[in-house]
Amino acid sequence: MAAVELRLSVRWIFLTWVALHITTTEAVDRSNFKTCEQSAFCKRQRNIKPENSPYRALLNSLDVTHESVKLQLINEVNKVPLLLEVYGLQGNMTRIKINELNPLKTRYEVRDVLVQEPPTVPLTVVGRDEDSVELGFENKLYKVIITSKPFRMDIMTGNELLLSINSRGLMVFEHLRKRKDSYTEKISSTVGSMWSKIKNMFIRASTVLRCRVVSRVGVIQSDEMTPSELSLKMG
Repeated sequence: MAAVELRLSVRWIFLTWVALHITTTEAVDRSNFKTCEQSAFCKRQRNIKPENSPYRALLNSLDVTHESVKLQLINEVNKVPLLLEVYGLQGNMTRIKINELNPLKTRYEVRDVLVQEPPTVPLTVVGRDEDSVELGFENKLYKVIITSKPFRMDIMTGNELLLSINSRGLMVFEHLRKRKDSYTEKISSTVGSMWSKIKNMFIRASTVLRCRVVSRVGVIQSDEMTPSELSLKMG
């Protein structure tokens, strides 16, 4: 009997929680949040179509050192040059970084993600043609193939594909850009700020009213009155 009552109690608690959760969800005012059409970033992402990548790898910019391989990428739509860095790491790992070639400012990188820089192993060019370049590891078990147009990067072991970057042409790099404030936008921002201040003043005034009302007969002084409590002594 006690077990049955316990099950019923748990069931009612669960149903009550669900009801409260649904009520809270329905009470959210969606007008307080932007839609995708109101967000430039969201609109740019939604407009990306597969198999139509604007990025091209500039194979003639290939720079191979003992620690890394660097290669420039270009967005053929906005002409922003990027820098691709590929690192071979010990333990059959690959590290990839993409940044602007000439960024407006240094991008923030989260500290303490790595205790120290991981030890690298050299990558060497083992094959090359007009459209791609093939990089190999020391152990010859893995290889990296970079395709020029559209840019694509494949990591393989033998004939098995392990990882592919931009295989569907959906890669997007949001480059840093200067903020463009037009004259109209500045005026709108200023007017909006002034209106917010005026509105806040009225809200404060309607909450606590300190006033003196002078009439022909006398004076009524109220230190703390709301508008609904205020009455005039008229002759």
